Amino acid sequence: MGLITWSDDTFQIHYAGETIVLLPKEYALFQFLYTWKNRAFSRSDLLDRVWPLEEPTDRTVDDHIYRLRKKLQKWSHLLTIDTVRGVGYRLTRKEQQSLSPTVLNSDFSENIQKMLTTYHGMGMGAALQMLYANQQVLGFQMDSFYATYLRFVVGDFIWFIEDQATPKSDKLFYWFHLYHMTQLDSQKTIEVFEWAMRNLESMPATFQDEMKINAVGVYAHAQQWEQAQKQLLPAREVVDKVNSKGFHLFLQAEEAFLYLLMGQVDAAEEVIRRSDDILLTLPMQRELGSFTIARGLCLYHRQEIAKARRMVDEGLEVVRATKFVPHLIYAVQSILLFLKSFSYDAEWERKYRKMWTDLSDEYKFDYLQKKILAIISSPI
Repeated sequence: MGLITWSDDTFQIHYAGETIVLLPKEYALFQFLYTWKNRAFSRSDLLDRVWPLEEPTDRTVDDHIYRLRKKLQKWSHLLTIDTVRGVGYRLTRKEQQSLSPTVLNSDFSENIQKMLTTYHGMGMGAALQMLYANQQVLGFQMDSFYATYLRFVVGDFIWFIEDQATPKSDKLFYWFHLYHMTQLDSQKTIEVFEWAMRNLESMPATFQDEMKINAVGVYAHAQQWEQAQKQLLPAREVVDKVNSKGFHLFLQAEEAFLYLLMGQVDAAEEVIRRSDDILLTLPMQRELGSFTIARGLCLYHRQEIAKARRMVDEGLEVVRATKFVPHLIYAVQSILLFLKSFSYDAEWERKYRKMWTDLSDEYKFDYLQKKILAIISSPI
């Protein structure tokens, strides 16, 4: 969520090396207000969002706001929780003053950029988030690509809908992904993908290349096997042109899942074996998690259900540990699509559907889909 980082399991929030410990409902209330920062909510609204299955009173909200204000006092230069007369409460995030990039030593700026690139490539989302959250403290300013990308990584998805300052061409790629990864009905994703492809030349060149690889997965999810296999050729041309190990793994992950959904387990395992050669020299954690999940799905095809469960769960935890929120959502989506397609494990399917529902509630999947569909119905 950008400036502040979150520990859901311990109800802690972090900024610039400082940690504040909250009670569970304080944490939920603050997270909601921070997600919808700069908007006013009535006490009734907050009761519905934070205490949906309970029957507290307006005083409950007031007491929690009082305690939050006390605990957040040392971060008053970052944000405040304000009383809005006649309405309720609003969290106001304050703009931070950064050093001008011209003040920075050129070697320092170059080293920061190398760190960003390395952390990005290795799938070290927590490290990226730490740099992003502490720009003011460390005295640097991320370039526009990483400033936008890090919002995506940490799950600040609402920003991509509500921000008016960033050029739309810089957000086309993200709009597609936000719809693709939050939509379980893969047929509906085709329409958004084809809209994005019609606007492909408006995107930065790197994103144009990625979209050609994404095409394999989009059609695979929709079980359009012929079209998905047809997309492998242009995707391979992109990978050969870019000559990046990361892009090779990206395409191999899409290809493996295509074969898994087609029921071609031998072909999927061969792709996974090729990925092992790259991961031995470049242990990218996101991709390691994705291919571990793929191995687990192969085990389902082999009817080794207990082993499959353990492998899939292990892979998902590797992905979760990277702190790349979109990759976590995609991983859960892929597992669900597979289990739904083959009905190998009703119990684990229910488990992952519950996980999907929790992610949907946390990151507002329905809201994102509705807004993106409105966007694609209007000219760019």
